[in-house]
Amino acid sequence: MYKHVVLWKLKEQANGMSKKELAIEVKRRLDELPTHISEIISYETGINMGDYGASFFDVSVISVFENKDTFWKYTKYPKHDDVVAYIQSVMVAEEIVDYDDEV
Repeated sequence: MYKHVVLWKLKEQANGMSKKELAIEVKRRLDELPTHISEIISYETGINMGDYGASFFDVSVISVFENKDTFWKYTKYPKHDDVVAYIQSVMVAEEIVDYDDEV
């Protein structure tokens, strides 16, 4: 299986929303993707709850696809592009790890 993990650090404020409100909105938009994109096998999103002094990111997604080809199909959906554009407008940093869990 092909796994795609993304972490985002959000702006303190954007579009009249606080970081907490932005995190909720980013998660809401991410959570809509599996209903539009059949290539997604598994999909989990989360908002950081850690508060013990580490350098935390604010929102994460862990998605699973059959292989790299189905992952690339996922990236071509207009709905995916819309969500990516929104996140890019409210983030300050992004980290991505893609891996094959069978290697």
